[in-house]
Amino acid sequence: MSITAERFAQGMTYDAYKAQMTRNRERLEANEQALALDGADLDFFTNLPTTVNVIAIGEDWCGDVINNLPVLNGLAVISGKLNLRIFLRDQNLDLIDQYLKEGKYRAIPVFAFFDESFNPIGHWIERPASVSALQAEMFTQLYAEDPVFAGIAPDTAIGELPEAARLRLMQAFGTFREEHRHFSDREVVRELRAIVSGGVQATESPRAVPTRPSLPQKRERSVGKPIKVSITYCAVCGYEPQTLALTLALMNAFVYDLASIELIPWQDGSFDVVVDGTLIHSMYREGGFPEHETIIAAVRERLG
Repeated sequence: MSITAERFAQGMTYDAYKAQMTRNRERLEANEQALALDGADLDFFTNLPTTVNVIAIGEDWCGDVINNLPVLNGLAVISGKLNLRIFLRDQNLDLIDQYLKEGKYRAIPVFAFFDESFNPIGHWIERPASVSALQAEMFTQLYAEDPVFAGIAPDTAIGELPEAARLRLMQAFGTFREEHRHFSDREVVRELRAIVSGGVQATESPRAVPTRPSLPQKRERSVGKPIKVSITYCAVCGYEPQTLALTLALMNAFVYDLASIELIPWQDGSFDVVVDGTLIHSMYREGGFPEHETIIAAVRERLG
């Protein structure tokens, strides 16, 4: 997946995008006014070593675009490090088709990040995973408890709902957004930060297998039970270098004491390390990659 500098320049600025909107501009601007960004997140983006080019793909009829595009623009304006251009989905199918959700859905918004040479860093689609989970819970509860939805299958298309049910659903989603606005905005920033963090590091350190350190010539086997380590990493984000480096550090430190090291390619900016069933490090929780010694110490502790 890639984009050229020439194609990038064809995108609209945020102000130009707003100027051409035919609906929901007031909602977009209300979300701009309500946006509150954390100082640590702003420091992270402001202190990026290089400018990051970002394309956003959306349409003004989409609620997720109205909710989440102001968050991306807020980061861009305040940090000065995100060079943002916006493309309308339905007029740029060649772009959206590079970022299909689950390989088949043209879900929006799409935020795609590139380095200064337009090498891809990673991309983000629609809304935070945590918000999708909460939204699904709300939807299930609504269909189960609200009499307006009695006898209506939950997978009924919105256009096929009776008017009363359709209006109730729209009201429920509006209420959900207001109740979870700040949580959703924070989750958007957290996931975008994870993508940019890993991507910039991966860009600075090309994807190559790290040089294998020399192993000790002889080491006694520990008396403890062999330990299993699992590393879940975002393959889309380019976290392979960090994954391989940690794997080799563990192999070097524990020649005989590891039952296995499991590498699990995933998405959504994840980098989680589980040692014998215990989550030792989470990108979502800690906001970065772990120090090798932190994971090595956790293994040693369990070995006794």
